[in-house]
Amino acid sequence: MTIALQVFVTGLAAGGVYGLFAAGHTLIYRLTGMVNFAFGDLVGLGVFATLLVLSGTAPVTQSGAHEPRFLGALVVGLVFCVSAGILTYFGLVQPYLARGSTIGWVAGTAAVAFAIRAAIGAAFQRSSYVFPDPLPFHRVGHAGFIRIGGAQVQARAFFVIGLALALALGSAWLLEKSRFGRALRAVADDAEGARVVGVPVDLLVALAFGLVGALAMIAAIAAAPGQAVNANTGTLLGLKGLVAALAVRFGPPLLAFGAGLLLGVVESAIANVHLGSWQLGPSYREVLPLAFVLLLIAIWPSREALEEQE
Repeated sequence: MTIALQVFVTGLAAGGVYGLFAAGHTLIYRLTGMVNFAFGDLVGLGVFATLLVLSGTAPVTQSGAHEPRFLGALVVGLVFCVSAGILTYFGLVQPYLARGSTIGWVAGTAAVAFAIRAAIGAAFQRSSYVFPDPLPFHRVGHAGFIRIGGAQVQARAFFVIGLALALALGSAWLLEKSRFGRALRAVADDAEGARVVGVPVDLLVALAFGLVGALAMIAAIAAAPGQAVNANTGTLLGLKGLVAALAVRFGPPLLAFGAGLLLGVVESAIANVHLGSWQLGPSYREVLPLAFVLLLIAIWPSREALEEQE
């Protein structure tokens, strides 16, 4: 029971971040019919832009989290992430979508992803960096851990879970209740019809590219102090979000968020749960969920494919 509780809470914390990436992937897909392969790397760019403003390319100390410029560094990172997402859409996605060139937007977003990873790797040459923690979780419980039912769980995990849920529910409210959200739904339902009645389709989609990146970056930064980050961190988060989105066939964003939560719990179980003397271990946590989703896609044809067969 103790291990199960630790696995569940830790998995939900990681899954909350995956879920926001999954919701971003599914929203972009429903708006444009494309997959943004640079999504995770754009978030990684924002994270490392924050570190760059905070301390240059040198390792960051914990004291840096309490300096006045930390909030400014976070704002700069968010601006970088949002701006890069918008520019990616206008410069490398929209022109190819307008021409109906799938290979164009695939190559464009992949090129952005490779370019960002190369730039981060060139500027930040250490194998990994530790993101400073602006919140005093180390003062909670016993050095940042609290005991629940005999299990020692990081206090930060509950903060990340709560923040991810708040961002997901807030985004769902925005899509359902606001004019911006209604306009996005109109674009998702019929882009050409929305364009005919005067909806600024390209502007709305570009803003969606930027905003989903900002939400994912906030969640990623909230979880970052608990682990080291490097040039591949954003890529991996984007891939896991895509796995969760694929698992629900790019369904409603909240459903994709739930799939991300489940993915986090499954990964945590794979890495930590023993079945007698047998344990898969952490090395399988990245491989098995992806393999499962690929198998699911192979044996569960999409509705469009079934309609074509009929």
